[in-house]
Amino acid sequence: MSTFPMLITLLCLGQAEPDEVSLKAMLQRAQDCRVTLTNDAKAKPQLVTAPVFRYSDEVRHIEDAGIWLWTERGRPVAAMKVEHYQPGIHPRQWLYCFASLSPDLVSAEWKGDPDFRARKPGVTWRRLDDKPAMTRAARLVQMREIARRISAEIMDFENNVRQMRLLPRPLYRYDESLGNTEDGALFGFTGTGTNPDMFLLVDLSKDDGWRIGFAGMTAEGLTARLTDKAIWSVPHTGGKGFVFDNWTWFLPTK
Repeated sequence: MSTFPMLITLLCLGQAEPDEVSLKAMLQRAQDCRVTLTNDAKAKPQLVTAPVFRYSDEVRHIEDAGIWLWTERGRPVAAMKVEHYQPGIHPRQWLYCFASLSPDLVSAEWKGDPDFRARKPGVTWRRLDDKPAMTRAARLVQMREIARRISAEIMDFENNVRQMRLLPRPLYRYDESLGNTEDGALFGFTGTGTNPDMFLLVDLSKDDGWRIGFAGMTAEGLTARLTDKAIWSVPHTGGKGFVFDNWTWFLPTK
């Protein structure tokens, strides 16, 4: 059966199209997660109401997925991948990958699943010497240029290494209502087409100027380089469980 008659039938019956159904399911799962900053009871991280990125991944048999962010005073503090897999790949078809994007400690709670408390910050900043541009538009150009200076590699569980690709657009631009940060953006690097396995935060601090930080969202190993010098890396975690210092992954119970 062709897809066109099927879509006409869904519209005539008042039903949502498949992509819309999947998006609603992912949104509900993101909303079921509560994120807090462990050492700051006054902070109230807010879920961004739409995924900052949608993707599929043929290599990993992911049918549909989205990346959801929580922000505190305009800047990202945590990210979660909500992935729907093809039947038979995992015992359950949904998989979550949650990572801290904060220099502070982050906690997360899910209904019916184990809580997560980071043991280490998600991001460690590295200062840059670039002089900040004066306008918000010019700073976005500058952040894109900084991101293009970064190269990245991903290592699988058999120690095979392949180059990663910078996604063409920032996944998220910081809100203008910020605390100690003037501006910033979140970029993604992928090793399998469009699935972002490494995040780059380009952040303009009011005190320190431009700085960058990295976070991984994969069990495979990652290395980031600035002008060919390795500045950040994490080993692959195959066979080492699913809870780590600043990120976790699991198959939700429902």
